[in-house]
Amino acid sequence: MINHNYYNLDKITEPIIKAKPEIRSIVEEVLQLEKDRLSQKNIRYINDDILKIIKQNIQ
Repeated sequence: MINHNYYNLDKITEPIIKAKPEIRSIVEEVLQLEKDRLSQKNIRYINDDILKIIKQNIQ
């Protein structure tokens, strides 16, 4: 049985929700990238893609 107090999703997502729009965009894009890579089983060179996402969002 899952202890719902331990897995409170509001506490997990709160920093993302309260973040500035630029930060939230970076997090969402990186999460999508990771999700796409996991489904492809291709996790090579992900750091370069993450860096590209960050640079695009801070300009």
